[in-house]
Amino acid sequence: MMRALGRWVAAGPHQAVLVVALCTALSFLLPPVTSLLGYVAAAALALNSLQLGARSGGIVLLASAGIVALLAGLVTGQQASLAIVAILLALWAPLWLASVVLRETRSLAMAILALSLLGMLGVVLVYGFVGDPVQWWPDYVKQELAAAMAAQPELADQFKQMSELAGSVAPVLVGSVAAGLLMNAILCLSLGRWWQAVVLERPGVVRAEFYALRFGRGLMLAGVAIFALASLDLGIVSVLALQWALVIMVPFMFVGLAVAHVALNNLKAGFIWLVIVYVVALIAPQLLVALGLLDPLLDLRRRTDRDASGRK
Repeated sequence: MMRALGRWVAAGPHQAVLVVALCTALSFLLPPVTSLLGYVAAAALALNSLQLGARSGGIVLLASAGIVALLAGLVTGQQASLAIVAILLALWAPLWLASVVLRETRSLAMAILALSLLGMLGVVLVYGFVGDPVQWWPDYVKQELAAAMAAQPELADQFKQMSELAGSVAPVLVGSVAAGLLMNAILCLSLGRWWQAVVLERPGVVRAEFYALRFGRGLMLAGVAIFALASLDLGIVSVLALQWALVIMVPFMFVGLAVAHVALNNLKAGFIWLVIVYVVALIAPQLLVALGLLDPLLDLRRRTDRDASGRK
């Protein structure tokens, strides 16, 4: 079924628009169950862009967003439809760009790097046009909670806790949102790439690309510099570096996962070790980030490759 649907999506932009728009519209019906359809829609956009290129993917992106906005406007009103369009463009535009980069370069690292740079640029734009969330986010939340508290005074304690949480989250708000969008884009890109491999009947392509994911020493040094600046007190420079640090944790975490996968595969380790890696990714992702950051120095993929060692 997935192969047949994928072939239809890859046949042209019009077919892809129907799938993307329909899946997106249906994803709002019964969340969180139908929310999975949102990932199908994003994967379909990625698949079409990977298979047919930037122009076709761009048509799918804009036409699908327009159709979903029109449907949302008919149901909820114009203001809500504009918000939905903004959200869809924030989710889909980076995915489209990454798909085009992956198609042209055949490099997952380049696609993820493009997404990361886009996320870092987004952080700068938010601070440039909206300002520091530490200044306005807590006040905005308090205003919203004040109206809710007037209607439900019995929940005053819970509203107070939410207000305090807003204040603690404000210093990392922009970077956290950018990192979340980056994570979502990478996952949807991977899903679209897998779908393309299913359509083209090329098993193992996604695995090979993931196993080859790595960044060079230059990016490692840039990452170390950003983390170092984030730990200092240099005003806006350190504030931006902190947000960027949250963003670049995502690509380095994926590199760390790739290193762990390849090393465990080379060592013929049991499946339980892979489960442990993903548990670590959930509990302490910083360890995988460190592994990805130090990959150019450690080179665990080569060190654990017994066949390569035997050939020397």
